[in-house]
Amino acid sequence: MQLIWLDNQNRRGVYGFYRSYMPYARISRKEQIALLINDVETLSPDSGIKAKQINDDQHTCHYDSDIKAKQIIAAIRLRPIGEFNLLIGMLVHPDHRGKGIGHQVLNGIADKLLSNETYLFALPHLVGFYQNHGFSQDIQAPNDIQQLFDKYTSQDKDLVMMGYIQINN
Repeated sequence: MQLIWLDNQNRRGVYGFYRSYMPYARISRKEQIALLINDVETLSPDSGIKAKQINDDQHTCHYDSDIKAKQIIAAIRLRPIGEFNLLIGMLVHPDHRGKGIGHQVLNGIADKLLSNETYLFALPHLVGFYQNHGFSQDIQAPNDIQQLFDKYTSQDKDLVMMGYIQINN
């Protein structure tokens, strides 16, 4: 398994993955998308989809790859909201849930999380999970984030706003 960041050019496999397991998700070209995928070595180098391979010890290897929905184990998106980021659409394939995959994904994107600049709207049962990764409910969100949160919760969505606070190890 490898964690990769996709570029914005060709996301067909990602759309299929979300359509299958989170059909209400709307992916924007402005979003950064990280995927945990199977079999990086078997991906076609001629497809034109650019991805950044992320290894635990190195974040710089680039290659072209044709990523199919069936190769995706998990996905997560960072959507820019003004000068802030909203962590959205974390999705683990149903066959891989309960195996620590979500923890792997959040650990893998930790270098993209900025203290007091990254927010998420968690389902109530996931608050503890996100707290384990440096998110807190005790935050004052900027106006743009607060307005978006208010919009979602006014639609009877039960969500908890959380902000990333730098973890000191």
